[in-house]
Amino acid sequence: MRVLMFFIALLCFVTAGILEITNIPGILALIVGLVALRFAFRGKKFKPKVVVSSGNEELDKLNTELFKRAVEDFNTLEREMKTLNDKELRKQVGKMQGIAKNFLTYLQSHPERISLARRFVDYYQDRAILLVQKYKELEQTGLDAAEVQQSKVQIKGLLNNFDEAYADQFSKVLNAQLMDLDAEMKVMKDNMAADGLKPEIPESRKIPERNNDLVNSIIDLTDKFLNTKRK
Repeated sequence: MRVLMFFIALLCFVTAGILEITNIPGILALIVGLVALRFAFRGKKFKPKVVVSSGNEELDKLNTELFKRAVEDFNTLEREMKTLNDKELRKQVGKMQGIAKNFLTYLQSHPERISLARRFVDYYQDRAILLVQKYKELEQTGLDAAEVQQSKVQIKGLLNNFDEAYADQFSKVLNAQLMDLDAEMKVMKDNMAADGLKPEIPESRKIPERNNDLVNSIIDLTDKFLNTKRK
């Protein structure tokens, strides 16, 4: 579809050049070409669907809405990212989006864990969007004032750590599944041993707890920055 739009745009621009844009057919060809080019660059939205069926209707509704909001926030940040002029920041937001997409794809396959991602959706995705929008607002002023430049540096500094915060939230949800898997393998090993089998399964090593100092500092600094800018 995207290739087709590029082809239509190219064809229209060539036609406009031949007909000249001083007459109505040439102008129409140019307009159609610009519209086709816009559609070509819009890209395809990320639209994963999820079916939540825990047996608790109210909980299922909450989790479905939470997942829907997560996808909407993902697509919002994707749009904001594409219009960022700062290449470094665009690359960093792209890195965050890569983690977020993997996270949401995982939740789509494991809807029973959606509630565990509430902090990621309600806090991290929401704050990431606000920070990017603040950055773009500052860029649009065109000012080189020290305060403007300082705020832009602060925003970039905060967002440069958000990929680790995203990964931390994904790991916390994933660890719950790994613990369940570890328990299942232990039961299987015991059952096989009872049948006279001796499966050689390496003992699972205890994963050290993550140091959340950086993540917590990101939360504090982000809230302080946004609260300051709202005043």
